[in-house]
Amino acid sequence: MKFFSATFSVCLLVSACGGDAGPGAPAATPAPPPAAEAADAAHAIAAPDEVPAPALTNAVDDVGGVDRIMTGTDSGWSEKTSGTEVSKLSKLAKFPVGVSVAYGNEAFSYTNSPAQQAVIKTHFSQLTAGNIMKMSYLHPARDTYNFTQADDFVKFAKDNGKTLHAHALIWHADYQVPAFMKTYQGDKAAWLAMLKTHVQTIATHFSGKVASWDVVNEAINDGGGYRNSIFYQNTGTDYIEQAFINARAVDKKADLYYNDYNIEADPAKLHTLTGMLDGFKARSVPITGVGFQMHIYMDYPSVSTMSAAFKQAVDRNLKVKITELDIPINNPFSPPYQAGDIKRELTPALALAQKKRYCDVVKAYMDTVPARLRGGVTVWGVSDPSSWLISDLFKNAHADWPLLFDGAYQQKPALRGVADGLSGKACTNT
Repeated sequence: MKFFSATFSVCLLVSACGGDAGPGAPAATPAPPPAAEAADAAHAIAAPDEVPAPALTNAVDDVGGVDRIMTGTDSGWSEKTSGTEVSKLSKLAKFPVGVSVAYGNEAFSYTNSPAQQAVIKTHFSQLTAGNIMKMSYLHPARDTYNFTQADDFVKFAKDNGKTLHAHALIWHADYQVPAFMKTYQGDKAAWLAMLKTHVQTIATHFSGKVASWDVVNEAINDGGGYRNSIFYQNTGTDYIEQAFINARAVDKKADLYYNDYNIEADPAKLHTLTGMLDGFKARSVPITGVGFQMHIYMDYPSVSTMSAAFKQAVDRNLKVKITELDIPINNPFSPPYQAGDIKRELTPALALAQKKRYCDVVKAYMDTVPARLRGGVTVWGVSDPSSWLISDLFKNAHADWPLLFDGAYQQKPALRGVADGLSGKACTNT
């Protein structure tokens, strides 16, 4: 078995050090679920994990410490409309306040931007790697594990006093399933044994270095039922609980999460999830909590719907972690957008409406989830132009502004919205 790691050896394979083995591979995007509320409500957003990380082909001009990148037909710049700056976001919470980041040769990598690093160091207490801790990065061939990039990321986090939420041990996406797994031949027992080795080798390597894992990611279909992934085809649902059992066997302390999108909005998907969780409890499967990705819109789902979904986990004494939060201004499934009403500029009014939406989400989390079950809140990306939504949801047709910082890494009102939600202040659009 080969290990490439800062711990075991230097990386000897250039292709193994360069990121995703197939960053241009097409990704299957799940169909959005039926609207759970009003008939004209927007569909929920498909998970960003379905999108391979772009290689660093967009020019990054780090002039004066600011990444200047034009995205789509609009610049993506936003005016700073908040009159009150947030000094240190993570200090407002007793749980992790996190952000996902790109690494190395990925577009918008923090390693290429001192300005981005300054934001990360100032405002966030936990980091998630957007790609480099997924399956194909860490386990590219059956007997080969590559920990070089992830180990460097772990060091960056440790050196800067950040904890790590690791993402993800098992995930179905075609571009992230290692090639050897796609051609693996064996019966159910052989598949479970192969996946056990995969999970335990990786979890052992990072034991004591990460605070938590997304153990299984997106195993449930929109509309309910289990996703017909290569893992499900060969093991049924057994691979899911076995992944938790195997991870816990080698890492006694890390929180272990099941992570998925639309579970805050799709009642049928949530029903499948709660059935799975009840089965886990009956069989003493060692799960710590549920990760709600929370790729939501300004107008969908409702706060009450989100809160009710969080409560399903709380009622089962499981931690709730918001793992991939983003809120775009535009909703491409809404009738106004489809009729041509596309917001091409982040006006002060829109920025303040987004501030309120972020506050409402965080307030719902704080109000619904008791302190002992708060696993944390993570935003999926640092600056607006870096968001996966620009390329995947909006197909680079125009800019959007889904995150907490603009393209110049300046604070947006959305950051104040999160701060107000954490602080228990009223959520306003002023």
